[in-house]
Order: sequence, then C-alpha cells, then structure tokens
Amino acid sequence: MTVEALRAAFRAAWRAWPPVPRCWVAFSGGLDSTVLLDLMRADQADLPPFQAIHIDHGLHPDSARWAEHCRAWCARLQIQCTAMSIPRTLPPGASLEAWAREARYAALAAQMGTGDLLLTAHHADDQLETFLLQALRGAGPAGLAAMAPWRPFDPGFLARPLLDATREQLTAYARARGLEWLEDPSNTDPGPDRNYLRHAVLPALRVRWPQAARTVSRSARQCAKADAQLGAWAEAEARAGLIVDGALMLAPWRLRTAPERELLLRQWLRASGRPLPSARVLATIAEQLADAAADRQVVLRYSGVEIRRHRDRAHAMAPLDAVPRSRVPWPDLNRPLVLPAGLGTLSTQQGPGGLDVARLRGRHLEVGFRQGGERLQLPGRAHHTALSELCRAAGMAPWLRDRLPLLWVDGELAAVADLWAGVPFAGAAATVGTRLRWAGAAWRDEMFSAADRTARAPEA
Repeated sequence: MTVEALRAAFRAAWRAWPPVPRCWVAFSGGLDSTVLLDLMRADQADLPPFQAIHIDHGLHPDSARWAEHCRAWCARLQIQCTAMSIPRTLPPGASLEAWAREARYAALAAQMGTGDLLLTAHHADDQLETFLLQALRGAGPAGLAAMAPWRPFDPGFLARPLLDATREQLTAYARARGLEWLEDPSNTDPGPDRNYLRHAVLPALRVRWPQAARTVSRSARQCAKADAQLGAWAEAEARAGLIVDGALMLAPWRLRTAPERELLLRQWLRASGRPLPSARVLATIAEQLADAAADRQVVLRYSGVEIRRHRDRAHAMAPLDAVPRSRVPWPDLNRPLVLPAGLGTLSTQQGPGGLDVARLRGRHLEVGFRQGGERLQLPGRAHHTALSELCRAAGMAPWLRDRLPLLWVDGELAAVADLWAGVPFAGAAATVGTRLRWAGAAWRDEMFSAADRTARAPEA
C-alpha cells in the first residue's frame, strides 16, 4: 500500500463516521501512533480540531524520555500535545497489562468532552492478535468481533481508522515519509500472551497464510455483525417483559432454550452496566439460575458482580460488604450520620408523624443493623411484630433486610430506617415530628420491586 493508498483508506474511514466536535489522538510515540498523527496532520483542513495525548505509565526507566519525545515531535509538527503520568496503583494479584490498559483508557476518557472522539492506531495485525487471543479463551461472537472500528466511549466515542492496514504497510509509510518513532523494548518480551503470539506464532502462520491479518479482520467483522443481530434480538425480548425494574424475570426466562437464556442473560448484564463474564462463567450462571429450587437463596459471583435471586427475579449488583456487628452512636440528630460499609447516610427532617422528638431528648441514641430477633410495635397495633415479618410483608429482598439502619433509644428499637417508627417513640400522625431520611446506599432503590412498593408501610 503506497502513501497515497493509505491516505485514501484513512479518508474513507472518516467518511463512514458521524461528525464530532473534537478529536484526541492517543500518541505513544511508537510507529503506529506516529503514522496516525501524520495522517491526521496531512488532512487537518478537512478534520475536526484535534490534539495528541500521551500517557506515561511509569513502567519503564525511559518513560520520561518517551514523553519528552512525544512533546518535541508534536511541537515540530505544531500539534498541541498533552502528556500525563499515571500513578502506579496495581492491585495485588492483578495483571500488569490489564491494569495499564484500564488506567490508560480511564485517563484518556477523563480528558474528553461530551461527544469527543478518541483515535487509536490499532491496525490489522493487532486485530489478528486480538481475534486469536479471544478464540484461545473460548470467546463467542462478541469476543471474536475483536476491536470495533467505531464504538461508544463515554463521554464520546472511540475510533480505529487503521484497522484495515497491516504493520508492514504502516512501516513502509513511515519510512517513505521520513518519520521518527520509538521502539518499546517491552514489546520484545515473550512473556505476555500478545507478545508470544506476535513473535513466536504469527511469523510461522504468515508463511503459510500471508494474508492472515486481512482475512481474520473480515472474520471479526462478520462476528461483529452476528453479535449485533443477536444483541438486537435479545434487546427486543428484554423489552417484551423479561427485564422489569432492572431485574431479570426468571419464570419466562426459564422457558427459553439454553442458548437463548445465555443471550438474554448477557443482554441483561450489559443493560445493567455490569462487566460481562467469560462465556464459560456465563453458561455456568445461566445453568444455576435455571436449575435452582424455588425456595433456595441463590448468590452467584464473578469478578466485581453478585447475582442474587428474590421472588423469582434475579438482581445484578456490586458485591455487598459484610454487615457491621456493632452500633454507632448518634449524639446529635441535627447532624447527618454516615453509616459504615457504604450503607449510606441517615439524617432527619421535619414532617407529619415520624418520631416524637420530646421522647428522644436526653436519651442515648445509636444506630445498628439487624442481628436477628428484633421486634417493633407499630402504632395502632396491640402487639410487637418481628422485624423479619415486616420486611417480608414489604417485599424486601433477604440480603437487604440485614442492611436496614435501626435506630435504638436507650437500647430499645425505635425506628427502622425511613420505613417504620415504633411505640412509644412514634409521633401522632397529625402532629409534626422528626422523620428519618436514609440516602446514599447505591442499592437503596432495589429494595422493593415495583409491584411490592404499594405494600410499604408509611415512612418513619
């Protein structure tokens, strides 16, 4: 591919995309991104405003020198360049490669404005490597679609205009244009899977199949089309009553075939904003949800997600912290109380009913959580009712009942979150009292299904 041919392919990619207000070019200083920046500069009169952005991971002793090279190269081309450093906060046991990728994209997204476009220099050989890695992990159509030429990337979009060009073609372009670029020595380390493929597997593969990068790119596009069709079907099915208030309705879901259940499960997790598990884990989750007995408490976990069942609905959420065992003093009701373990904040406001503030003065107030056996006498009832029974009647999921903040007055249960106030601390309905307000728990709205909310008792 000649210089002009590569430029023509670059322009063709742009014509297929919608207009954007501004572009950011991810610029490492390596061959690929140097070619991309040169193509952008050559057509800058016909493109939106753009600038380069370099991310320094601090993983190599020469990384500061690489950042300076990027700034100097952009200055020579009269292109604005932002160079950023990322603090190394690698979690124990995490993959260095995965951490660097996630941190890099997070830093890039933080610089973008609404509707902006991030451009990366991934090419056909990168696509081949990604496809093979996904295939070796047992991926389905979504994984085998590899890298999309255009996709949403909050707060804007991400595009890869060089996916149809090979590394060999980019090298020929760079030499013809007299470009200068950096070589990252870590790319020669055979340890990472991608590097092993690049240096030990692909050279032999290309001897037999010289056009492997191009043909596999076509396969990736076919997988992307198939995944889009499957996703459209699953979305339509979900809208037809399989997903209600963010929960997966298990009764109609179980009536589907096993492949359909997996597709719908994937669509539900995607719509919930949760990371998707591997195909193997997804199949296991689908099987366990389908086969679990109706009275069994199901908790299924994978990286960063918990799936729990209540009343034949599945809920996907972030992992819940352990319930605190000790109580927290609340000496001043006029000041909000931040609850432990991410359980939100308790505050008070004036309103009808609620708690009789006169019965609280001079008393020892503290907040704790259900340990079992708690009972509360509601106004108008002659006897105490078990808190577990009140929660069941309100349609509350079992895993959330233990996380209700309970207000204790001199060791006696006075109120349950903003749901119920008990005798003798409850104020008369016609009088102005102190009402509890519970907010800030991320899963607070998942406590009641739409059908159950009408059964809730008056708030405290």
